[in-house]
Amino acid sequence: MDRVPDGNGNLVPFNYTDGNSISPDARNAIRGRNTWVLWGEGNETFWGWVQEQGYGLADFLILIDSRNRAARFANSGLINQPGLTAQTDPAKKILGLYIDQADGKNIQLQNNQPADDIDIGTGRMAQRVEPPSDPQHPAEAFTPGDQELYKKTLEQLPNDGADPNVYGYPTGIVGLRLFPNPDFFGNTQAAAAARDYWKKRVIDQGDDYYTDTSINADRNLIRPFRVSMSCGFCHVGPHPLAPPMDNEKPDWINLSNTIGNQYWTPVKIFSNLKKPESFLFQFLASQQWGTVDTSLVSTDHINNANTITPIFDVPARLERAMLNPPERQGAENLKVPAIEDPAAGTNPRHMPRILLDGADSIGIFGALSRVYLNIGTYSEQWKRLHNTVVGFRPQSPFSVAAAVKNSVYWRTAEKYRIPYLAAYFTYKSKVTGESVTAPMHLSDAPGGKPIIDTERGLSAKGRQIFIDNCAICHSSKQPAGFALHFSRDWIKRTDSQAGQAALWLPMDYTDWDSFLKTPAYQGYVKQIAAIAGSPSNDADPFLKDNFLSTDIRIPITLVGTNSGRAVGTNGMRGQMWDNFTSEDYKSLPAVGEVHFFNPYSGVAVDAWGNNDSYAPPGGGPGYYRPASLISLWATAPYLHNNALGVYTHDPSVNGRLKAFEDGIDKILWKKNRVPGAEHAPGDLRWDAEAFAAGDPGFIYRTTQDSWIDFPARFIRELFVGVLGDGWTSFFTTYLWYLLAAIALILAIFGRTRHAGLAISLIAIAAALLLRVSRIDTIYPFLWIAPAFGAVLALVLWFVVRRRWAGVVTFLVLSLAFVGVSITARTFLDGGFGGLKVGPIPKGTPVNLIMNINPQASSTDLADAVFAIGRGLLRIRRDGLKDEAALKAFEAEAGLALLKVSKCPDFVLDRGHWFAEHLSDDEKLQLKAFLKTL
Repeated sequence: MDRVPDGNGNLVPFNYTDGNSISPDARNAIRGRNTWVLWGEGNETFWGWVQEQGYGLADFLILIDSRNRAARFANSGLINQPGLTAQTDPAKKILGLYIDQADGKNIQLQNNQPADDIDIGTGRMAQRVEPPSDPQHPAEAFTPGDQELYKKTLEQLPNDGADPNVYGYPTGIVGLRLFPNPDFFGNTQAAAAARDYWKKRVIDQGDDYYTDTSINADRNLIRPFRVSMSCGFCHVGPHPLAPPMDNEKPDWINLSNTIGNQYWTPVKIFSNLKKPESFLFQFLASQQWGTVDTSLVSTDHINNANTITPIFDVPARLERAMLNPPERQGAENLKVPAIEDPAAGTNPRHMPRILLDGADSIGIFGALSRVYLNIGTYSEQWKRLHNTVVGFRPQSPFSVAAAVKNSVYWRTAEKYRIPYLAAYFTYKSKVTGESVTAPMHLSDAPGGKPIIDTERGLSAKGRQIFIDNCAICHSSKQPAGFALHFSRDWIKRTDSQAGQAALWLPMDYTDWDSFLKTPAYQGYVKQIAAIAGSPSNDADPFLKDNFLSTDIRIPITLVGTNSGRAVGTNGMRGQMWDNFTSEDYKSLPAVGEVHFFNPYSGVAVDAWGNNDSYAPPGGGPGYYRPASLISLWATAPYLHNNALGVYTHDPSVNGRLKAFEDGIDKILWKKNRVPGAEHAPGDLRWDAEAFAAGDPGFIYRTTQDSWIDFPARFIRELFVGVLGDGWTSFFTTYLWYLLAAIALILAIFGRTRHAGLAISLIAIAAALLLRVSRIDTIYPFLWIAPAFGAVLALVLWFVVRRRWAGVVTFLVLSLAFVGVSITARTFLDGGFGGLKVGPIPKGTPVNLIMNINPQASSTDLADAVFAIGRGLLRIRRDGLKDEAALKAFEAEAGLALLKVSKCPDFVLDRGHWFAEHLSDDEKLQLKAFLKTL
């Protein structure tokens, strides 16, 4: 993996030797690479929970179905692990599962150990350290119940040479590894029952497990294997400089650990048990290829997927971090070691900002540690701090101190694995001086050099345009004392700044052109131009070791792009990742009004496609750090969400260049941001315009009618997750039995007039519900119920005065209350089938529903829920379809849902209009230069 150019037009393995042997630092870097690709830090426990208790959304044992190996990349963007082949023979299934099989000796990861892999300590070929054999270190992670079955199963699994006790067994997909499940194979009665149930439900049913949701969404079905996820699952992708001839059959030399998998498809991975008619499928389909919502599990109630970022030039990034202002750390932050400022207790700390919103702010060590937490490590703790996946319950911070105390995986990572990863990304070859994160230039790709040579004249001019216009955000090399500050009083502050490297910038993108004309900025341009100098002999010292980003947080009001990711809240004080954000981050000022397009206001849009604004909170949200422009030719589509530019699903050089050309043209020319035949799914402006009339950009809208659906066996879990056990029991049992008991007491001691009063109270409550919900505007006949109650109350008050009438009324009420409780509990237990709310009409913006803020006022939340109900009832009442259904739903629910939206900004491909002042010729020149990076 990670082939690098040798300067002579060839790609060669990265050189970890000093010319003779491999030093301890280099050995740790190799261990870091292996950790990145193979190790899941114990998160198979969490992903096992997802398979069994995760609301029937995903099952990784179905995802790894070997019958799909020949089309995994085409269908899902998943990377097939070299050295395995498809196993499609039903007779060779392993416990009823189709699992990839070894391709002979090609499966072995150590099959081609290089001759120069010399251990500097021994002077001999390096050998893997074998586990201890003494009784204090058992060979098995648990005691199997059925020894024969366990042994037979492990013998059938493919083995690539990695220690299965540490790394598991290969699934055939890079980054996913199989571990035997102790809840299935263990020596307990529950495990024995699980084995019997699996045989009955899966093994004895042929291949039904793969297609029948009554089986694969059965929360009582314990799987024989848990699947762990390494960082490589998201980050390993086709190597831009050595793309595979066949995307389904890559060799290790065709893969890169650092490029990020831009072809990874969230909906096919995290909702592989769902179909397009499920709104949850539509939700995940709204997340573009090559993106992942890092708050998907610990949700912040904003659909804010961000690109799986490539990891480039980490040494240069760290150099910039040491020049940027350090940030104050809290006591919990300081419990995490620091690579940038290694002295214990150093405060404030320097750090690069890893996440796109700049929230990771305690250093690289903390960022790498948090990534593993985010993909499931120590889920035993963090699942208790929030309502996993569903949310709608307050979060609590994940405690670093608790992880240090209680998690052996955390301690192992802290002592070994995270330092290995840091070594991997920062190690510079003693022979070449380069790191594994060095840029991947088009000139080193097959057929790339002639393209660069043809445009050399244009790119030379584009370099100057870049320096004059882009370097202020997209260069890690800056004048001494460089700093950026932001203010809406920027004009007053720039008057005395000419010639200074510390600049005051505007907060709003509408002021950018004016800022470029100030003496302060012109003085900065002279300074950065002096630093950039001129290239010579095909070498450009300015670009050498340049991260091409300042890593400084920029207000979203200035960037102007979709604000979904910028306003994420998981890093705020008191939220899930509080311990991984600095005190300075948690004290960031609010950015003010963020402009967005409101599709329901009826107000005309401005020149930027906006007609409304909202104000995100202070205390962290509201910022983006500039993306690095390294290898920009290979990383399209663009923006933080991969929403700008055509998606080709083609990792060849030509495929990447096609995406680059389209994406850069849309970055540089606002007028080019129009829909086309190659539009992304969910962008209905091209072939379903009636559903997206007036959209000024790409709003992901549902591609068909869909339903919010949960399998029957998960309904109770859904309500308990939101309300808790106590309130769920109160609303479904205790409340109604209490009312039933009161009714029985009144049947004994009450009078007829008391029965009339009870009926009148029920009638009043029904009337209030009809009026508050406005359901009566859809079904006026529902007034019959409170009217009947009022009449009955009057009869009991003034007409029927015999005591038996009151007794009968209270007995009927008591039985009715008991019946409500029985009905509610039957519903929760799945007795009426699955939960299915809809139809959500085709064309509904997914984020209109997914961004509902549970912390909005109770009144507004109730109004939004009622509005959804009215919209759905109108559709059903009138039998509406297509555009008519959408208009009816949005007329009822659009404004009400926007009012409770945590982020009402739905246009995905807007913003970053910084090139609008350039001429077409200048844009072409800049484009040619960007292609060389």
